[in-house]
Amino acid sequence: MNTLAWLITGGFAKGYRTQIFGVTAALSTIGLWSVGEMSLPDLISTLPIALGGLGLAALGAKVDDASANKSGVAKSAGRK
Repeated sequence: MNTLAWLITGGFAKGYRTQIFGVTAALSTIGLWSVGEMSLPDLISTLPIALGGLGLAALGAKVDDASANKSGVAKSAGRK
């Protein structure tokens, strides 16, 4: 059961989930438009999402909440 949860939550892509999400968002937007599921005005309205996703992928943005929480707790505890 742990292996299934690991696959569903993207445990195999730890550290690269943001880039994968960004590329997937951009590709799905362009794909929907190219097969006719989305009109040109719809494409233009979702273009900021697609470009934002590509920007996250290009910048190599990473989100690591676990280490941020641990370091934040340690710093605040050390200051008191």
